[in-house]
Amino acid sequence: MKLFAITLFFICVFTLPLSAEAQYKCINDKDGTKGATNTDISAALNRANDPLTAAFKAASDPGRHHLVRRENVCTAENSSSLTDFASLATHIQASAAPRTKKIKRSCIEASMQREVGNTGYLCSGGKKEAFENAGKSTPCLSEKVLSYLHFALNQAINCMSTGRDPIDPRFILKKINNETAFNFFIAYNGGVGLGQLTSDPVKEIAGWRQGKREIDGNAKHVLEGVISSSNPACAPFAEVIKKEVNTPPPLPGSPRNYCSWVSPGEGVARNLIYSLGYYVYTRDEIVKPAIARRSSRMAANPEIVNYFTLVAYGPGGPSQAKSLVRSLRLSNSSKPEDVRAGILRNSGYVKQTEEKMLELLAHWKNSAPTPEDKRGDTCVE
Repeated sequence: MKLFAITLFFICVFTLPLSAEAQYKCINDKDGTKGATNTDISAALNRANDPLTAAFKAASDPGRHHLVRRENVCTAENSSSLTDFASLATHIQASAAPRTKKIKRSCIEASMQREVGNTGYLCSGGKKEAFENAGKSTPCLSEKVLSYLHFALNQAINCMSTGRDPIDPRFILKKINNETAFNFFIAYNGGVGLGQLTSDPVKEIAGWRQGKREIDGNAKHVLEGVISSSNPACAPFAEVIKKEVNTPPPLPGSPRNYCSWVSPGEGVARNLIYSLGYYVYTRDEIVKPAIARRSSRMAANPEIVNYFTLVAYGPGGPSQAKSLVRSLRLSNSSKPEDVRAGILRNSGYVKQTEEKMLELLAHWKNSAPTPEDKRGDTCVE
């Protein structure tokens, strides 16, 4: 019984190196060109009390917090016992979690310097308030928000890599940088939140019900895998989505549901799992088989598979990716560099993603970007 309690305790333990700097500053407007002054988003994160935020708070200040499983909910409590079992926590996490590379905090910070625009939503206390994500109404995001996003994204990548080929974080960084530059609070009818989700991917994963109309999600096993996973990185996400296997979440396509997908904490957790879940489902069950039917060699090339998956994540969806596989006439004699060039020529979305990566790099380093920079190699560790 004691071992069971310790195991449940450490399902909720995470490690995260954090700066000790407590001074508040606009980390997304370091040079002041945006004119960011609104601190509401940062304040909303401070008030968040969901499992993912509790995990983040425990990781950032282990001397004050630990996480316990109580009625299947991870909550933060004051304690100094976390440090007493640090080595055991590291062992449990290392043995249960897949080895995945992490996106560097500095690259997320560089992405956040980009101008994004669109309408932002403040979700706090059950209320939703729209604001223009520009000028003085641009949220002034704190160091804590940056650290939270760094923590949440890397935990989600680790979780969603369980039991399958690991997610390549370079492509996830490029996608989020292109879509939102980590402005997780923006939404419109073309996409909601960090991963700019629309209703179709959510229906594919969780299904959909309205009156007598019902759709069973083809990718429901993605949610089931998170909920049943022994990987500690999955624990806080599982708590957020555990009911959604049987009861689909509110669809992101409706403005009245935006807060379910953009709120600090639970909204970010849900958005990450559905965004990355749809990515691995599309990669493994749609794109890779389509490539394999024409070229086993290209299907075994992770870089090529990920580029086609990025095509599928664009406006044309999976059908555009499959069409491009055909039009590029993939075969075992195809050269990877030629295939990549063909994707860039034919996919405006992938081309835009690569261009926006250059904007990130311009904020990240003063020198000209190297080929490794452009691939995203230097943004992961």
